[in-house]
Amino acid sequence: MIWLQWVTCAIVTALVLTRLPAFLRGRNRLMFWLMTLLDLVILLSIEGPYLLVDRLLGGHNMANLLLRFIIFGFCLLLSIRVARAFSGFRAERVLLGPIGLGLLGVASLVLVASFVLAGLTTSSVGFFTPDLQFWPAVYGTVGRLYPTFTGLVVLPVLAGTVRRRGPATLRTAAGLLALGYVALALSNIITVLPKEALWLSQTINYGTILLLCAGLTLIWASSLAARLSRRTVARSNVKNPHT
Repeated sequence: MIWLQWVTCAIVTALVLTRLPAFLRGRNRLMFWLMTLLDLVILLSIEGPYLLVDRLLGGHNMANLLLRFIIFGFCLLLSIRVARAFSGFRAERVLLGPIGLGLLGVASLVLVASFVLAGLTTSSVGFFTPDLQFWPAVYGTVGRLYPTFTGLVVLPVLAGTVRRRGPATLRTAAGLLALGYVALALSNIITVLPKEALWLSQTINYGTILLLCAGLTLIWASSLAARLSRRTVARSNVKNPHT
C-alpha cells in the first residue's frame, strides 16, 4: 500500500506549506512544527527515504530509533496543543508533570535499551524481523505505549467537548481527534501482527495520521474564523461607535 503512504505524505506536506506564511509572521508556530514533525514521521516510514537516512546514519537502523523519538516529541506537542485548544488544563498538567515526564523518561530509556539488545544490524523499514522476537517486540511495544498514554490523557477532554454544546467545527474537530487517538491505541496490536498483515498495520497507522490531521486542520480553521470575526466586529465598532 505504498500509494497510501505517499498520498498521506502529500496531504501533510500541503498542510505544512499552508501553515508556512503564518509561521513566518510568527503566528501559531506550534502547529507548523507539529505538521513538520508529522511529515518527517511519514517520510521515515517509507522504504526509500528511510534507507537513505539510515545509510547516512551508519546503516544499522538508527533511522528507526530517530523515528521513534520524533514520534514521542510529536505526540507530546500534539497532546499539549489539544489540551490547550479545549481547555484541558488538568490534562496539560499531567502531561508536563512528574507522571507524564517520568513516563517519557522511562519509555526513552527502555526504548534505547531494547533497540541495542534487539541487535538488528541490517536496515529494515518498520524494524521487521522474520519471526516475533522478544527484544524487537519490546522495542515496538514501548515505542507505541508513550504515544498511547498521551492520547488517553486528552481523550476525556475531547469526549467532553463532543458532548457539550458549542461551535460545530470545534465539536467535529474534537470527534476526529478522539477517533484518531482511539486508532492510535488500537495500533498497539501491530507489534504482534505477522508481516503478511502489513496492509492492516499501514491502514491503522495512516488512518490515525489522517484523522489527527483532519482534527488539527479544523481547529486551525475555527481559530482563523474566530479571528476574522473579531476583526469584522472591531471594524464595525470603529465605523459605528456607540454614543
